[in-house]
Amino acid sequence: MSVRKGDRGEGKLQVLNKARELKKYSLGIVRSEKHFPKSTRWLYASPIAEEIREACICIRHANSVYVSSEDEYRYRRMEQTKAHAHLDALLDLIDDAYDAGYIEGRQAEYWTGLILQTDDLLKAWIKSDREKYQENK
Repeated sequence: MSVRKGDRGEGKLQVLNKARELKKYSLGIVRSEKHFPKSTRWLYASPIAEEIREACICIRHANSVYVSSEDEYRYRRMEQTKAHAHLDALLDLIDDAYDAGYIEGRQAEYWTGLILQTDDLLKAWIKSDREKYQENK
C-alpha cells in the first residue's frame, strides 16, 4: 500500500542514513590524491577523516541507547551534542581545505550542504527527544 505524497514524512532517524552518506563522500574525497597530495595529507585530510568518523560514532552511540531513565536520556543527549560539535568542526576543516585550494567551490558547497543536512536532522532528533522525554517528568 502506498502513502500519498502529501502524507509522506521524513523518518525520525534519517540522520543515520545522511551521516553514512556524508561519511562515504568525505572519505572518498580525502582518500583521493587529486584533492589532497600525500605531502599535506596529515594536515588536512587526516583531521577531516577523524572528525567525520567521530561524528558518526557519536550518532551511533546515541542511537544505540534505549531511553528508560534520566541517566540514559542524559547520555544520549551528550552523544548527540558531541556529534553536533564534530560536524561543526568539520565545517571549519572543509573551509580551511577550500581556502588552501585543495577542494573546488562546488565540492565545498555540496560537502557543506551534506553536513548542514545531517546537522539539521540531528537537531530535529534532539528536539524530538527533548519533547518526548521532558514531558514524562
